[in-house]
Amino acid sequence: MVKWEALSRPKEFGGLGFLDVRVMNICLLAKWIAKLETGDSSLCCSLLRQKYLGQKSIYQLRRKTGSQFWRSLLGMRDWFQRGRKIEIKAGVQTRFWLDGWLGECPLKVSFFKLFQIASDQNLEVSKAFVQGQWEISFRKQHNDRQRQEWAELLEILNEVQLTEGVDKMVWALEKSGQYTTRSLYKSLTNGGMADARAMLIWKSPIPLKVKNFMWMANHDRIQCGVQLKKKKWTGSEKCPVCEVDETSDHILFQCPLAVLLWSFLRDCLGWPSSPTSCSSLLLEIVDQYRGNKQLLTIFICAGALWSIWKTRNELVFDKKVVSSPSTLIYKALLLAKSWRPLLKPKMMPMADGMLNNISSRVASM
Repeated sequence: MVKWEALSRPKEFGGLGFLDVRVMNICLLAKWIAKLETGDSSLCCSLLRQKYLGQKSIYQLRRKTGSQFWRSLLGMRDWFQRGRKIEIKAGVQTRFWLDGWLGECPLKVSFFKLFQIASDQNLEVSKAFVQGQWEISFRKQHNDRQRQEWAELLEILNEVQLTEGVDKMVWALEKSGQYTTRSLYKSLTNGGMADARAMLIWKSPIPLKVKNFMWMANHDRIQCGVQLKKKKWTGSEKCPVCEVDETSDHILFQCPLAVLLWSFLRDCLGWPSSPTSCSSLLLEIVDQYRGNKQLLTIFICAGALWSIWKTRNELVFDKKVVSSPSTLIYKALLLAKSWRPLLKPKMMPMADGMLNNISSRVASM
């Protein structure tokens, strides 16, 4: 019912955080490149370096021949390049245009117009610096834009001082400068801007199965009639209570029993209006609350969502009809109280105050 891409996306970007084995395999293979680049002295690295590299960097090789394992490592170079930075020494192991050694990105990105007309795009830094001068040849004369870029590049290059020694690879995705599979995995699975609403669910002090349920509800992937019908279910896609299409939001927010519960919580929590969908509920909580109050509000609302879902399933599968509308409110309150041990000690006084307020309102109904 849910695409693998959504399941394997990190939680902070709205996914479930399942391990993507393909991406992890890339990160583990890339660790061998890190060992070769940092001069690891293990037997395997020494053999690979002697057979294929010599004094060169793996990025300076143009031939893609060798053992199956070696060809696999060569195929990982583009992925590893995401976090690879070079601390320049003599410049023998560093490519002038293609490696990140000067500034935040490779010079081919910063000075793309010049890179396009460079005679040798794989030029090494040591060969570009001849007798104390930067000498880089181009295939044609510069136009106005390229002359401007060349002047800017020379201004930056004049601050560079080459020294004796081997160029050092630094991993830019970690503060320590050391390669980790975790940092590359996170970079490769980065989904852009973090989803505050998704993280609100995962940080909440509620059972894991309820967190997963709320994630599925937020993505409209719970087993409602409309979703089951897409899978060629033979039953009806209509709500058994009000005979309209049974979507996730309808079950949890728009059905009459759900409307009653959310209207009650609206009055208890001081909301201006009742939520009509999972996304509007989370957005309201993110905008209105901060810190522990935010997590405790989710704590209360999770009990409401789970009680609605359980009541709906009892009606559909066991034909068990709710005897009184207030039953749903009591269920939500009892669920929240049963989850109290999951709270941090400093959150308990505030949680008890909120639960007591709801209990007193229920008693006065």
